[in-house]
Amino acid sequence: MTLLMLNFLPTIIAPKAYLGRIRIKSAFTSFYANKHELTASKLIQARLACSQKWGFTLDDIANFEISTLFLATTNSVPTSFWQLSYILSSPTLLEQIRIEVESIVTRQQSAPDGKEEAVMDITRFQSQCPLLLSTFHETLRLVDAATSVRAVTQPTTLSSPGSSSSYALKSPSVIQLPSGITHTSPAIWGPDASQFNPRRFLPSTKATLDKTTRQAQKQGYFPFGGGKHLCPGRHFAMMEILAFVAGVVVGFSVDSQTDDTFRVPNMAFQKLGTAVRKPVKDIDIRLRRREGWEDVRWRFDFVGERTVDFKALVGEDED
Repeated sequence: MTLLMLNFLPTIIAPKAYLGRIRIKSAFTSFYANKHELTASKLIQARLACSQKWGFTLDDIANFEISTLFLATTNSVPTSFWQLSYILSSPTLLEQIRIEVESIVTRQQSAPDGKEEAVMDITRFQSQCPLLLSTFHETLRLVDAATSVRAVTQPTTLSSPGSSSSYALKSPSVIQLPSGITHTSPAIWGPDASQFNPRRFLPSTKATLDKTTRQAQKQGYFPFGGGKHLCPGRHFAMMEILAFVAGVVVGFSVDSQTDDTFRVPNMAFQKLGTAVRKPVKDIDIRLRRREGWEDVRWRFDFVGERTVDFKALVGEDED
């Protein structure tokens, strides 16, 4: 993807990616030409309807769907990987989160075929899984290095409250805000800023901080960007990651094949176009069903009439 984005002799410098993109586009074109979206998800149907409303051609829409695949997997998949890695590396933490998640899972018989289902009520992450939620935010703090980009459209002066410093921004120019700098700043997060602290984002931990520190952490944590360009898919991404991680933690045992202790792998160099770092190399694991959970089928649901406070889930509180 990085080489394709350069748009310089793609058939020479990235032939495999270039030809792969052509095949994917052709498949999407055929998908819509044959009306397969009629049996697809509501998300796919709604995207198609929106594109058609604004007059986009089938060729345009096929291109859009390629970008959707990129957006849906580039950051969500590695974030799930890293959160699981941090949890699995600590047997104590793993057991504590298992207890949390098991409290929101109901096992019942499926009406259609009688098979046992494990139904996870994802609306209860916030109220009953604070440690799972805290590890999610702490994972993003360490592995997310997205850079927000803003264009200066008119001369602007920025000043910091309580400081005599000010910055004069000229137009036209571009401002880059790399989250990786503030996410790991000892001045904001303390001397353990570079270490994984699973309880850093717990309400009880925040309550011990003074107001100035809480404000600094709020301003210094923006894995989904900010302002009017705040990622519109952040709620969906967070819920799918939490649901996947929770399901693996409760329903499966994960062991390292190379060592007795599961260790968090090293992170690779940041690549252009991605926000979440990747591991240096693949790791070999053994994944198997946990005892007592061998034959269940997992289902993730909004059980009952509960509502979800998404702002609180992603840390967009008023404090």
